Amino acid sequence: MLEEIQLKGIRKTFGEVESVLTGLGFVRWSWDYNKAVYDMKYHEEKTGQDYYLRIMARAVEGQLENPKAIVELENAAFARHIFPHGLDYSVEIPEAFREAVASVLKEAHQKLTA
Repeated sequence: MLEEIQLKGIRKTFGEVESVLTGLGFVRWSWDYNKAVYDMKYHEEKTGQDYYLRIMARAVEGQLENPKAIVELENAAFARHIFPHGLDYSVEIPEAFREAVASVLKEAHQKLTA
């Protein structure tokens, strides 16, 4: 599913990416001068397991925190949180989250390619 919605190569200003992704519910958890990581958290009540939909943006012109810097997106990744810290990217997206993940990625793609 993640391969079907291509975000890789989309270039926008940092301000546009920040506005679109945070508007959709992503949180920018980590960043530095050259990259930003946007995560959307999913929690499975039955197992207590946390998962993250992650989109990475890399600065290709300018530095982050400057809304006019140009960033290029990578394709989205889905991961399971591993205690005490770390992410397992080899997991399948649980059935309970597939529709929500597809929907938010489609909306992000539409808004970022308009």
